[in-house]
Amino acid sequence: MYNNWKGLTISTVLTISMVLLPLAKVQAQKQTDQDIQTFSLEDTVVTATRIPKTMINTPANAQIITAKQIKDGGYSSVFEAVKALAQANAYSYQDDGSDYGAMMSRIKLRGIDDGTLVLINGNPCNYMNHASLSNIPIDQVERIEIVKGANSVLYGPQAMGGVINIITKKPVKTSKISGKVSVTAGSRLEGSAINVQTDVFDLGIKKTISDDFFDVEHPGTTGSGKALNIKDKSSEQMYFDANLAKHLNFSYGHTNSKAKYETGSFTDYIANMKYLSNIETTNNNYTLVYDDQDTGIKAVAGYNTYNSSTIYDKSYPSHYTDVKYFGYNANFDVQKKLDLRNDKDSLIIGANYAREALKYTKSAAAVTTKNNRDSYSLYQSYDWQATDKLSFIFGAREYHVTSSQYQSSDTQILPQIQGLYKVNDKSSYYFNVGKSFEMPSMSSGFSYNSNFVINSDLKPQSGWSYEIGHKIEDKHKAITTDIFYMTVNNKFYWDKTDSGASIMRNHDKWKNAGLEFNYKQKIDKNLSTDLGFTIQNPKAYSNDDGKWSQDSSKYVINLGANYNKDKFMTDARIFAYLDREPAYYNYERTSSSSTDHNLANSCDFTLTLQYKPTEIDCFKIVGRNLFNRDDVINNHEYYTLPANVTFTYERSF
Repeated sequence: MYNNWKGLTISTVLTISMVLLPLAKVQAQKQTDQDIQTFSLEDTVVTATRIPKTMINTPANAQIITAKQIKDGGYSSVFEAVKALAQANAYSYQDDGSDYGAMMSRIKLRGIDDGTLVLINGNPCNYMNHASLSNIPIDQVERIEIVKGANSVLYGPQAMGGVINIITKKPVKTSKISGKVSVTAGSRLEGSAINVQTDVFDLGIKKTISDDFFDVEHPGTTGSGKALNIKDKSSEQMYFDANLAKHLNFSYGHTNSKAKYETGSFTDYIANMKYLSNIETTNNNYTLVYDDQDTGIKAVAGYNTYNSSTIYDKSYPSHYTDVKYFGYNANFDVQKKLDLRNDKDSLIIGANYAREALKYTKSAAAVTTKNNRDSYSLYQSYDWQATDKLSFIFGAREYHVTSSQYQSSDTQILPQIQGLYKVNDKSSYYFNVGKSFEMPSMSSGFSYNSNFVINSDLKPQSGWSYEIGHKIEDKHKAITTDIFYMTVNNKFYWDKTDSGASIMRNHDKWKNAGLEFNYKQKIDKNLSTDLGFTIQNPKAYSNDDGKWSQDSSKYVINLGANYNKDKFMTDARIFAYLDREPAYYNYERTSSSSTDHNLANSCDFTLTLQYKPTEIDCFKIVGRNLFNRDDVINNHEYYTLPANVTFTYERSF
């Protein structure tokens, strides 16, 4: 089916883009300076300091992704949007960041795996330490705040490389009922959605069916290797947001996904499929937020559940034991903001309680393994305005976690200091230094099948992050630049035993140093462009072999342009990983003739074209991987989808 679409994808989408983009250039040349809209860093971000601050007054690398950017980019998942627009390293099993049971896709801010914390309205919702985003309905997102660098003082463990805070849409009083319906079809997926908004609640439902994807893994140069097909993939999502009282909001997100995972091996380039697993996963996220800015009191209560089953088709030549997971995270956080020195300074004091629980059942043997732990924290953050131009933030978290299977209890003091020098209203310099800490995943004590071994000596990982940066803006552009350095002891990673079984171990050392640059330019009232790149060197060291090994791609590049004129909109984006990490355990794959090789460079070109003939009707076409490259998306060398296109019609009411 993909081959049938390839000609249409290349000829139709690229031809239209070649027509529209030159028109944008001509239009830009005709604009006078009075027509050009200004671009500023005056957007307010809360996640970085727990206090609303404009971007230029925030002493951290902070970024906001808006609902409009998500819509214009044609992204089908939150994972896709964050990966591209935040120029983030990522690990995924398919392009859209889908999860398959315990195989979870995740974002790796600043190159560190299992070191990014995902929040929904301030409610932590990582599963098994993974920064998974597939359980968040994309139509529910109002904005995404991303803060890179250590944030364990304000948000606790897992915030080693950064924090992603998903802020959902809230009901707006308009004294009327409104909404939209949409249908999508194409060579990648089909789907439909409906959204209803009232003064009290916001409700959305979405159904997606993906086309089968064969040859996710390719044979090696000798015609052997692992084989994988993904079939019958679908998802159903529902979200609900409601204003319960003046300062009280409730949000709920539900995702149910299903897929068939057909696996085997290649012999002489012929796939012999041995296993078929039916995987079903259900995620529920409940968040209750009380926020009274008059009193300075904010409280967040969250409860997130994870329910997954893997049932093997017994008609296939081989099968493992059927397994089921059920887990939940419960979180309660309360803070009080105090204004001091005639409102020049502020002090945040807070407390947090969290519980993690996971149950794993092997169905045939009726063997159940359970693991849980509790954590308690107190945190303080003092924002001191030293002079009119110079300010500092001093923070600390006292953190205690109870014992769990294979891990002892632990107590940590996590300090952080930030500073900002504001040159003027258009320029500022900042620094950020903090310590972070993370316990092993709740699932680290489980033996999934004979291919996995439990490491009873797995240690927590901890480290320091250092960052200095500069932010500048003028009438038409915004530029942010930072240099960072991270060190982590006992970094988690997957390895192989002598018998070939998978086991999680600790690297003795892990570090990353890099430069991040982002440039946004408003050319005129219709055309805007942006450029971002990261140059870094993430690497890990083990005493066993006495060598440093590369751990993520060294270069991440993100280039985009958006043109919006009357009824037409065009959004184009190129995203690339260059100088990538080694393939997992150096298996032989088609990306190299050698079994000891790094992943090949990857580059995606996505183009969105939109036409709104009326105020209530919208037609959209999205083309992905328009260079039609055979890129791999993870170190197991799963391949990206070929060039594909989707069409969407949306009607508002």
